[in-house]
Amino acid sequence: MKGKNLKKTLPLTLTIALLLLSLSYLPSLTNNSVGTESTSPIANATTEESNPIVVYYSRSGKTQMVARALMDQFSCEGEEIKSKVTRTGVGIITCVVDQLLDRDDQLEPLQKNLKAHNPIIIASPIWLGNLSSPARTFIKQTDLKDKEVYLFLTYNGSLSSEKETALRKLIISRGIKLKGVYKIVTKEKTEEDIKKEVRSQLSEKPMVAKKMTNP
Repeated sequence: MKGKNLKKTLPLTLTIALLLLSLSYLPSLTNNSVGTESTSPIANATTEESNPIVVYYSRSGKTQMVARALMDQFSCEGEEIKSKVTRTGVGIITCVVDQLLDRDDQLEPLQKNLKAHNPIIIASPIWLGNLSSPARTFIKQTDLKDKEVYLFLTYNGSLSSEKETALRKLIISRGIKLKGVYKIVTKEKTEEDIKKEVRSQLSEKPMVAKKMTNP
């Protein structure tokens, strides 16, 4: 009997182990930024009208480094997306389950009023080839209609063209003006490395008027 039970549970155990291993490579795609929606500074916003904010979710801390670099670059505020679900330690299993089931997260209320801000810069890790559940839930549950949104995606794995297309459709379906998508591989990078990468990508494809960036 014990042998039969072992045969039944072994495939499930191996599946979970492989998923957890793949998740450990998660927060980031390629070094190139992708954002055909906008290849120049925001077209319809002057420096005075622009009031950007960085909204981010970070499980391991790498995406938080990206968010800090963006806040420094634009001298703007930040808002952390906080999950009520334990995501660290053995809580990593919840990340896998939420991604596999496309399940929404349980989020803490935001502290800042996003109505006063535009554009909205969202930074999030990629989990199992898709936007992390907390960031995905934020987009679904927050009224960002007519807001100009830029995405900074972090990961160590990959994002298929199908998944990226689905992500773009999700955002656009919310009435959001998706202006660009940037991608940063964070594996084995220090915070200084990440800052340089953020500056490099913004230099190649500016997000807002140069007057808003630090010299």
